[in-house]
Amino acid sequence: MSKVSLIELSDYSIIIDGAKEGINDFYFTLAPGDVCSIDADLQDDAYGFLKALATLIYPLKGIYRYNGEKLDFSDYRNLLSTKRKIGYIAYDAAMISNLTVRQNLLLERFFFENRLDIDLTETVKEMCDNFGLIDKLDVSPTQLNSIDLQMAISIRELTKSPEVILLDRPEDFIGHARFDRLFRFFQKMVKKGMTAVFNSYNTEFIDEFATRKIVIHDHGLTSVLP
Repeated sequence: MSKVSLIELSDYSIIIDGAKEGINDFYFTLAPGDVCSIDADLQDDAYGFLKALATLIYPLKGIYRYNGEKLDFSDYRNLLSTKRKIGYIAYDAAMISNLTVRQNLLLERFFFENRLDIDLTETVKEMCDNFGLIDKLDVSPTQLNSIDLQMAISIRELTKSPEVILLDRPEDFIGHARFDRLFRFFQKMVKKGMTAVFNSYNTEFIDEFATRKIVIHDHGLTSVLP
């Protein structure tokens, strides 16, 4: 019996708001344990593909299946359980400004566990310490500099135990020292069977982690082995 893909996009077409063209009529599958790098002519296409995987762009046409189940885009609430399983780290990811960093990191647990008397796990605290955020947990995200804010978002997404991690150009917004720490963290996650799709210019990152390459050329998509 064949293994069900974690993500399957069939006869899929997408476009980013404001773009003249998108990615047309493509088929893509992501199996558990795949780590895919993106090689695109246009950054809009790479960015749009990641957002589509994150269910943040609704398709112009096509079918999105997650673990074999067809997603219903008619109401955003239908997608919440799937979004919870996907970690999305990119420029447009955000935190809620009227909550503290700690509350933002706990927000998903507040919702799904339906209780407020919880604190960060030791794993999350350790990551906050490693990435220089342990003393900034009780401030508003608006008080963080851009690098600290992106690190807080990264920690939130990585520690919610996602089934898939989507990552857009981390070298551009994390900074060199913290990028090295993220690199080491990814090494540990890959050894545990992490599934991921990432867009990066860093050849060391690509060579270390990619098991497949997604090529987006002239608004068409193909997937090849590295």
